[in-house]
Amino acid sequence: MLEARYLEGLTYEGLLPRLLRNRDRVEAFYAGLPPLPPLPKAQRALALVEDWCPDSVQAIPVLARLPLEVRFFFRDENPDLAEAYAKEGKRIVPTVVFLDGAYGELARWHGPPEAARAFLREKKAEGLSPKALLLAYHGAFFRFAEAMLAEWRALLSP
Repeated sequence: MLEARYLEGLTYEGLLPRLLRNRDRVEAFYAGLPPLPPLPKAQRALALVEDWCPDSVQAIPVLARLPLEVRFFFRDENPDLAEAYAKEGKRIVPTVVFLDGAYGELARWHGPPEAARAFLREKKAEGLSPKALLLAYHGAFFRFAEAMLAEWRALLSP
């Protein structure tokens, strides 16, 4: 069942035209990342994202640079998946479900990474305006990309 549903998802190339608000930013982040080494055990990832979500905008290019098959789903268009992978009843974006070759679930990750959460707490405490906060957040993309990868590796390591 999961295999059929997974295959309904969008590839990175299929997702890009659907990104109406942040396509340029996603593509710029993607272009700035080198190809990434594989994650332990994971052969596939199912990602729940939204174009309006800064955390999704940062997770999409990192996932796309990994040597694994990824399918993206807009959370709001896929309530069945959003509900199935909710955390404590909350439909969080981004949510990444790492799968093995037989579509068995290996791990779930709900973003953003802790480093990004700490950054946001610190910047909010400094009194940054929402616009300045978003600019600072995206300016730290590469640091958060590393943090995402570290969290994903920790989840998937024995």
